[in-house]
Amino acid sequence: MSLPADLGSVLIDGRLHWFVAHLVVRRSWWRGRVVAVMNAQWIGPWDVAPRSHPNDGLLDVFDGDLSLDDRWKARRRLRTGTHVPHPGIAQRRVAALQLELDRPTPVWLDGERVAEARTLSIRIEPDAYTCIV
Repeated sequence: MSLPADLGSVLIDGRLHWFVAHLVVRRSWWRGRVVAVMNAQWIGPWDVAPRSHPNDGLLDVFDGDLSLDDRWKARRRLRTGTHVPHPGIAQRRVAALQLELDRPTPVWLDGERVAEARTLSIRIEPDAYTCIV
């Protein structure tokens, strides 16, 4: 069986990178701003983006800077996808976005740290490849 799928692209310091499932911008899981740009539903065992689909032409963006107590509560609910909605986590679905960060912050693509950046230009490339199952 073959299925079309979207691909995420991000421009970091003038260099183009690609991601299949997710882009995460964070210094730490426990403090500071965390941004997850999802083209898929899961990051490992965590149901980060319960409504995300890898072929809907959109990226699901989650942006938050929660207190330590709220982070613990959200983390406990990540496996079931019930951490959202949350008043401290902004959610949106977009085809493209610009992220401006206060300082250089590590960027992770599909679980691999690729760079530090202050400005990211992110977009979805609909039907960019065919997945054969």
